[in-house]
Amino acid sequence: MSVNGAQTILPILYLPAGEPPPPKEILTAVQAVVMTGGKTGWPPSVPPRQDTGCLLLARIGTSGDPGEDELAALIGNGFDGVVLAGCRGPADIQRVDVLLKVAEAAAGIAQGRTVILAEYATAPESVLSPHSLADASPRLSALVFDASALAEACGFRRVTETGDVPAAVRAGRAAAALRAREARIAAYDMLPVDADDEATVRRLWRNSIENGFSSVAIRWPQQIALLAAAGAVPESGAG
Repeated sequence: MSVNGAQTILPILYLPAGEPPPPKEILTAVQAVVMTGGKTGWPPSVPPRQDTGCLLLARIGTSGDPGEDELAALIGNGFDGVVLAGCRGPADIQRVDVLLKVAEAAAGIAQGRTVILAEYATAPESVLSPHSLADASPRLSALVFDASALAEACGFRRVTETGDVPAAVRAGRAAAALRAREARIAAYDMLPVDADDEATVRRLWRNSIENGFSSVAIRWPQQIALLAAAGAVPESGAG
């Protein structure tokens, strides 16, 4: 999932645990599906594989659960990696890297196979962090920026009443794009959940690419059709 320069890649899809898996045409249009937890317990259940090449990832927190046993069960059940929510810097990534080494050994999985994506610049600590992510872990494959999460963490709106983007959100987007470029990995820009028409999705996707992101992250499969219309994914993924 690493990239060179401004190369664009397929988006990633966040999917609540317990939701039915998307059809094959959706899975062929995304780089990965991220299971985001739910009421089904830990580890989340694994959707049926459809031989699409799409990665299956589980979203986890920066501290506490899951521990080594839970991670071993997760990767033993077929997950390809994790998405680290609320990442504050390289120390959080290195902690998960160590846990995954132990979990891989317990599950009989080849060392280093499990990838890490990090939701970065979604907390003030990471926006202000002076620490590079370039050497945090060889598992680190991509960063995900979510403007809504950063705005919520800071106690303000993603867009002001006058239609402006708050300065902190601009700084967060820049931090995520620059850290990813520094580490030579992909960067995803989360589309807002209310982006539900073709013109809006086209504008947001183009803005993300022009601001240095490799692709976007989405929260509902229907946005794939809108991305296809915008030229961001193959037409076969439009459903």
